[in-house]
Amino acid sequence: MAQSFHLEVVTPVEKFFDGDADMVVVRTVDGDEAFLYDHIYTNAIIGKGPLKIRTEEEGLRHAHCEGGFVKVNESGVTVVAKVARWKTGDEE
Repeated sequence: MAQSFHLEVVTPVEKFFDGDADMVVVRTVDGDEAFLYDHIYTNAIIGKGPLKIRTEEEGLRHAHCEGGFVKVNESGVTVVAKVARWKTGDEE
């Protein structure tokens, strides 16, 4: 499995995810972007679309997020979104 990093996903009402991940994919205003361990430092505005989080324990989990930004630095990856929710089995 790939090397992990700290991932935090927060919304105005909750800490949606806080733990180790080895990949996160968010939809930025320029398209989907994946972040892995040791990614170059960056800031990007996120739009409305998929949020994918892969962990060693649970594998790939699918969510949806809307609005906000993603920040990558030495501490890991932080996603601040207006809305984030896990997808259920019947969602596309």
